[in-house]
Amino acid sequence: MIWLLACAPKEIPPEPPKGVATVVEMQTSEVASADRQAITAAVATAPIRPCFESLLARAPGAHGEVVVEFTVGTAGLVTASVPAFATLGDDEAATCVADAVRRVQFPTRADELSVRYPFVLITDRTPPEVSRALKSRYGLLPENELDPSGDPRAPIPPGVVVVW
Repeated sequence: MIWLLACAPKEIPPEPPKGVATVVEMQTSEVASADRQAITAAVATAPIRPCFESLLARAPGAHGEVVVEFTVGTAGLVTASVPAFATLGDDEAATCVADAVRRVQFPTRADELSVRYPFVLITDRTPPEVSRALKSRYGLLPENELDPSGDPRAPIPPGVVVVW
């Protein structure tokens, strides 16, 4: 007697989408615009993409924001960095983003500087209304998309908190 057994090939999950980590406007104590540009340029070098891609490997539909609160010392080194607010739903990823900011070298300064810096983390799988709300919150929507026409995907008015 011959038995033929067949089994379905192991299903390989699709690759998670590449994450888009957008650095948006920071909130700081009083700084000159030249300092603001230097800080923005330095923060843009933070290696946060691996943090988001690691999260996407665990949760392919992940998206959200992380606001990192950090302190830049006079030598340009980050002396403290913590996730002050996050909507990713993953503490490990939020902490990873804050740790990535800690590794950034900033220009030297005459005094210490406290910064709150938001990162928007979305993919092409992020629901359009969520992407739109996140982009709207940080002023990343193009002018032509700012028409509040009653569409539920229109920008969220200031002062309104949306919970997904």
